[in-house]
Amino acid sequence: MGRVMQRMWHFLGFGEHEEGGVPAETAPPRAPIFRLHTQRSLEIVVLEPGQYEEAQTAADYLKTHRPVVLNLRNVHKDLGRRVVDFLSGVAYALDGHTHRVGDEIFLFTPAHVSITAEHIEEAAPKGLFPVE
Repeated sequence: MGRVMQRMWHFLGFGEHEEGGVPAETAPPRAPIFRLHTQRSLEIVVLEPGQYEEAQTAADYLKTHRPVVLNLRNVHKDLGRRVVDFLSGVAYALDGHTHRVGDEIFLFTPAHVSITAEHIEEAAPKGLFPVE
């Protein structure tokens, strides 16, 4: 039982030496412990705004580092432009990225998510919205 108490006192920093002046045995230094699975799952939010006020919800998701896919297929064109303009500004302010995925579908990502896309030559006009 004396050895257990001695180890406890040594652990707490009180027992540097045993009686008689002989140094107590020292434990080898431990290597730091690292968690192997450091990546958390990535959540992608898909939104279809019905009104301009819902763009703030998408901005809040971007601020919490979640990518947002915006579906504007059933949204009036003027509203869609306003929402894309707003979220493009939010993504820019957060050092994020904006990418047009398809017709009226956009991807907004925070800074830690990069977008890799092959450049496919399409007959679609260049830019986010076609010029009328």
